[in-house]
Order: sequence, then C-alpha cells, then structure tokens
Amino acid sequence: MFQIKEVILDNERDLLISFLKKHDFEYEYDITYSILVYDEDKLVATSSLANNVMKCFLVIKEYTNQNITNLMFSHLVNYMSQLNIFHYFVYTIPRNELIFTSLNMKTIVMTMNTVLLEGGDEIINVLTNLRDEYALSDNKKAAVMINANPMTLGHLYLIETASKENKEVLVFVVSEDLSSFPFLDRFEIIKSATSYLKNVTVLPTLSYLVSKITFPKYFLKEDQLIKDEQTLIDVLVYKQYYEKIFNINIRYLGEEPFSFNTNKYNQVLKTYLGSHVKIIKRKKIGEKIVSASLVRKLLKENNTEEIKKYVPLATYEYLVSEKGQLVVKRIKEHSLGRH
Repeated sequence: MFQIKEVILDNERDLLISFLKKHDFEYEYDITYSILVYDEDKLVATSSLANNVMKCFLVIKEYTNQNITNLMFSHLVNYMSQLNIFHYFVYTIPRNELIFTSLNMKTIVMTMNTVLLEGGDEIINVLTNLRDEYALSDNKKAAVMINANPMTLGHLYLIETASKENKEVLVFVVSEDLSSFPFLDRFEIIKSATSYLKNVTVLPTLSYLVSKITFPKYFLKEDQLIKDEQTLIDVLVYKQYYEKIFNINIRYLGEEPFSFNTNKYNQVLKTYLGSHVKIIKRKKIGEKIVSASLVRKLLKENNTEEIKKYVPLATYEYLVSEKGQLVVKRIKEHSLGRH
C-alpha cells in the first residue's frame, strides 16, 4: 500500500528538491502544493501543483506501471476541489498523453515536444460561454491582445487603428495577475479608456492565452526551448480555438523594438497566421516610443507629471488614486521587468 505525504516543512521540501534533482528533474519555484509517495520508507514518486497546473510528476523506474500516477492525480484533483478549483491543466511530453487522457483529461494542443491537457472543463465550452456572455455577433472580427501594465497611449493607438479599419474589434486583456497592475484594475482602465469606441468590446483572455499555464522545466530543460514551446502553444491555442469561436479574421500586433521574446512571438504569429496578422508601428511622442515599461520607469523616478504625456486619462486617474498609489509603491520597491 502506497502512502501519500504532503510537503509542508522545509526539510520535506528540501527532500523533494533533491529527489527531483537525483532523477534529473528541476523543482519549480511557483509550486503551491506538493506530495511525496512512499512504499513503506522508500520515496518512490512525487507530483505538485502551481495553483491549478499539475506539474513535476515523477515515478521512479522500478515503480512505473503500478498506477501511482493515477493515485497522485486523484489526490491532486481532490485537493483542488477542496479549494473550489474544478478546472485544471497538465503539461507533459507527447508519450505521456495517453496516461492523462485515460484520466478523462482532454488534449488542447500538441507540438513535437509538448502536450497541453485540461480537466474539469473544456476550452470550447469555456470560450463559447464567454462569447455568449458578451452577446457577440457571428460577424468577422479583428482582435487585439494586450497586457497593459499599465495602459498607455500606445495601446490605445493600436486599438483605435483596429477600430477604424474593422466593423467589430475584440480587445482581449491578459487575465493572469503576474504584472505590477492587477488584472481587474487593468481591465477597468481599458474599458474606460476605450468606451468612446462603440465597435470595441473588452473581454478577458481567461486561462488560455499569455497565462501562467507555464512550462515545467522538469521535462523541457533548455530555456530557449521552453520559450519557443510557450510561444508555439499560445499561437496554436489562439489559431485553433479563439479564431474559430470568436470568428476572428485578423489580429493586430504592436511592433516590438525592445523585447526579443515579444518580437519572436510576433514572428511566430505571422508564420502561423499569415495574412491574418497586421503589425502596426509603435506610437511615438517626440523621440520616445510609448511603452508601459517607460511609464513604470517614470513612476519609479517619481515623474508623475511626465507620465501624463504617455497615458490615457483613465490610466492617469488610476495612478493618482488611493488604489493606484499602492501599486506605484510596490513598483518603487521592486526592480523593473518588461511586464
């Protein structure tokens, strides 16, 4: 009889890390919950969660084909249900796809190196419900996908361009809270800043695009391969599901002169979507290209007046509000990233 033990104490986490390392796997530091599986006193398997993403599944060689993966999977699903989480994901290698589909998980997309699966709900249902919730038409639409951390006049220019050139525009806001500015605040700022554009609908990306369904390094070891796979998975999800369900025939992108990864993402989109992508030159004010990273830099320098030149009124009003000042304080206390 196998025994499952939750990882709670520091020494248990250290044991988990060394167990993974011994088997050439890497511990993921976004992990929120882990278990160890013992055969009497022998550690034989482990798996973890990063919120609703299952990862770090490891069963030592002599214990494969003993349904230990099924045992761990059931435990993690039960644990998530106690937290009212009923929609979850697994990234794995293609040869493991059958293990998880046999556990009633559905494959979302697959590449040569990776399979993304989900359980508890299906992407087609989730996105169809989102479409119906916003009462979207069946007409052809343009799409813009932005994080807006925070929203700038550059983001607004991209949306305005799409609005002028198309009858209907969907602005998808990255739903993950991995940025300085919380999703709900970013979402409300964008809705307020675009309210005069009557053919624009602002809606969330949900869990599927530019999200924390990130790639476990334990089976993709090279950093660049991980980034390439993330990009490809994201593009395939968009192409196979978002385009079809929302009837999107063109996606607008901002030109990316700063970030190598974002520029590469744009190029992969162009490769897979062809004429269904339009890249717009970034908005300049004076000699400066308008960007969210520029705004965050000015916030860190206490240059609030200068920021007025680069953001919509909705963003500025948020920045000087009580809620916005808490975010500004956090930005000042931490090093700046691109997002």
